Amino acid sequence: MRNKINEENDPQFPNGSTLLVWYPPCGADAHDRCTWAWLPGSILRQCCPDECYVVVKVLDFAEPGPNVPNGDAPEDLLCPACFRDSSELRPISEERWMRLRESR
Repeated sequence: MRNKINEENDPQFPNGSTLLVWYPPCGADAHDRCTWAWLPGSILRQCCPDECYVVVKVLDFAEPGPNVPNGDAPEDLLCPACFRDSSELRPISEERWMRLRESR
């Protein structure tokens, strides 16, 4: 039996939506959230009413795909994913999100 919560999308952050996610940038202390930044990301799926699984779309954090022959090609890089509640997510327009991704 599937969990109904996993099948429903939060209207503010539906699956696949682009957003800003609170995440430690390169060189930041992962344990000191005062050093973190709002980075471009997207919702992979909503896990429960106030928690989402999010991918951080910053190529500086990406690693080569281990099972791909050309794993270091930009389209084969794997970006980090994390769980975040709604206080750690901010909506953003697609246009602004693309500008942020291009600047990183």
